[in-house]
Amino acid sequence: MKGELAFAMGTVVRSILVHAYAGLGQQFAAGVAALLLAGTLAASQVAEEAGGSATARAYLRAGQQALEARNLPEAKKQLELAIKADPKQAEAHLTLGLVEFQAGENTQAIEHYRRAVELRPNFFSAHYNLALAYLREKDLGHGLQELERAVAINPRHADAAYNLGMVLMEVGRPREAVARLRRARVLGSDRPDVAFNLVRAELEAHQTEDARREAESAARKFGNDPEWCAAVGRLFLEHGQPGEATVHLAEALRLRPDSAEVRRKLATARLEARDPQGTVTVLESPTSAEDHYLLGSARLLLRHLPEAEQESRRALELEPREPRYLLLRARVGQRLGEHAAALAILRQVSELMPKWSEPHYSAGVSYYLQRRYEEARQSLARALELDPRSARSHFLYAATLVNEGKNRTGEQHLRRAIALDPSNARFQYHLGALLLRDNRPLEAEQAFERSIKLKPDYAPPYYQLGKLLARANHPELAVQKLETAVRYQSDLAEAFYQLSRVYARLGEIKKSENALASFRRLKKQAMDETQEFTEGVQKELEVH
Repeated sequence: MKGELAFAMGTVVRSILVHAYAGLGQQFAAGVAALLLAGTLAASQVAEEAGGSATARAYLRAGQQALEARNLPEAKKQLELAIKADPKQAEAHLTLGLVEFQAGENTQAIEHYRRAVELRPNFFSAHYNLALAYLREKDLGHGLQELERAVAINPRHADAAYNLGMVLMEVGRPREAVARLRRARVLGSDRPDVAFNLVRAELEAHQTEDARREAESAARKFGNDPEWCAAVGRLFLEHGQPGEATVHLAEALRLRPDSAEVRRKLATARLEARDPQGTVTVLESPTSAEDHYLLGSARLLLRHLPEAEQESRRALELEPREPRYLLLRARVGQRLGEHAAALAILRQVSELMPKWSEPHYSAGVSYYLQRRYEEARQSLARALELDPRSARSHFLYAATLVNEGKNRTGEQHLRRAIALDPSNARFQYHLGALLLRDNRPLEAEQAFERSIKLKPDYAPPYYQLGKLLARANHPELAVQKLETAVRYQSDLAEAFYQLSRVYARLGEIKKSENALASFRRLKKQAMDETQEFTEGVQKELEVH
């Protein structure tokens, strides 16, 4: 796709040269030609002030004119004569380097650019073009060095600032890249590629809010181009911002409703943003295996298990060995209680992708739900070996250890999960449940409070705090917490059970009877803290 080329060049050279193109649909070769012509004209302008013999200057002008006419052999001939007449003519070395660069003779171009720099250390055009030649050779170190020198000589050159920002991104220095790209924009580089790459740099520098604002501002200028909107949407999606991705992808689809690719990306963004119904709406008429896979994933989140199974089967009919589709089929099987079949599919996925952690994690889920904790730990240990930063693998590994009575070791893994995903209210809640089970009520209370702070409408920690307050003989405070719990989750059976007991202590017999009736409608008998922990983890696995 031409638009895709404009925004996602795959090599360093392309990312550096893309600044020269005039429009989103222009081919890469045209961008290179524009850059070379610009360099040639710059050298020509400098030559008017060049010293040296009149003969050398005449040859130089003839060489520049031939280059502008794209007559490379004649340009090279004239420039070599200029250098022969005056070997210290820096402009002649620069212009000959431009000819050789355009002819693909990078090594020779670099030699002449370097000679121009030696003759005139503050020669901006020589440093700048030397940088581009190094970058075409994928020599990032020297390319970066020369761009920095060029920018130091001429800090108001927008393209130099832009290209420096691009190279800084390539070498893994996005924060510095952000500053350079912002500078390029201020200097007048009001182009869609500059806006796009500034958003990209901010995302790579983890400046998510800045990236959001930049994309929103740039969309006022470039938001009528579906390719630009789609490219920015993909950026946010790739950097774990599906909500923001949805905004730009939805606009891209509005502008180009026939784009199957944009439609799928929007469906993916909505799925990752935990909007499964939105995914279903986008994919009203599935046409590919990926469409059926995304629909199946959405149906699974919606707990529409028969539909999820049907979509996963359709995806596999079209692509029977696609690991992600097999994984979905296994997860649907888990929800249907078909653990033996799910484990068989997961073994197949592991054979297809032996370095992928997901099938091992999912196998751990099946083993945990069957209370085969030792086997669960083995699968989860392998998942963590392949992906040590998987918060959910640490969480489930902790749960298996706790259910085997290894509370302290389990706590270590649960705290590791929290460190990896500190905004996860559920992890804090389960830490509190573990601490409560380990008879550490004060620490448990703190964990429950942290959980509520992270997610104020999350019911379980209110229930646990209510239970702790009841035990501490604070029935009035306990009622407040427990009533909040059932307000946020009307099927939280254990909260109704505790409410019935606390209401009774307060002499509110009718409320106590009603709460007990609600409990009995939802559950047959109360659980102890060990059972609560196990069931809580099972519910967590059903949600995620």
